[in-house]
Amino acid sequence: MRTRRGLAVAVFALIFTMLGGLVSAHHAVVGYDRKKTVTLKGVVTEWRWRNPHAFLVFDVKDESGKVVQWTGELQSPISMVAAGLSRSSFKPGDEVTVTGYPASKGTPQSVIQKVVNAEGKVMIDRRNALEP
Repeated sequence: MRTRRGLAVAVFALIFTMLGGLVSAHHAVVGYDRKKTVTLKGVVTEWRWRNPHAFLVFDVKDESGKVVQWTGELQSPISMVAAGLSRSSFKPGDEVTVTGYPASKGTPQSVIQKVVNAEGKVMIDRRNALEP
C-alpha cells in the first residue's frame, strides 16, 4: 500500500515537472533573436484580439518596394486591456511604426516591444518586459 502511494506521488511529481517545463517554454521568447531589434513602418491589415496572445499583422514595403506581411506577437488580451488597449485600438489601414525582436529563422515575425501610431502616440511600450 505504501509503495503504491509513493509511486503515485513520484509519477505526479514527474508529470508536474514535465508540464512546468512546457508552460515555461511557452512563455519564453524562444524563436526570436533578443539580441537584435527591428523597427518597421507599415500599415495594419489585422488586429487579432484572441487568447493566448494578441497579434498585430501589418504590411511593410521592403527595399525593393515589395510588400511583406509581418506578424507581431503580444501578450494576452487581458494584459493588453491592463495596458490601456482594446479590441478597437488598431484598424486595417492604420499606419504604425513597430519595434520588436525578429524571428531567429528570418521569417517576417516579431515579438513586439513598441508600437507608435501615425500621430506619434506610443500605443505599446514593452521594451523593459521579458515575455510576449
